Amino acid sequence: MPSGRCGSWAVSGTSPSAAPVAVVDDFLPPELRVPSHDQVDGRMMPWAQPLVLDGEMAACAECGAYRDWLILSTRGEIWLRCRAGHQQRETRIDTAWYNRHSGPADATHATFEDGLRHLGY
Repeated sequence: MPSGRCGSWAVSGTSPSAAPVAVVDDFLPPELRVPSHDQVDGRMMPWAQPLVLDGEMAACAECGAYRDWLILSTRGEIWLRCRAGHQQRETRIDTAWYNRHSGPADATHATFEDGLRHLGY
């Protein structure tokens, strides 16, 4: 499920003589703000179905699991984690792939283990 994208831009056609506008610190109250990418160590999402990459089904190198992954994105790398807790780096997908397939985060956790518990892993 791709997530929406946001951006900002300069308004063209405004004259320098326009009335000054009050500067606002931020339009969102602190309780509604989400951490930026540089404020978190990584992101994770569940992936229940088999993961087919370059025509091959991804499988756990240790136990052979091929579905019900937790996909981790951290420091520009993608990792797969099976239900048994085995993790392996996946070089066939990148952060851009992760961003296209992940939805908005529903929670932020203090530790990796808290995130695992939240997602049932």
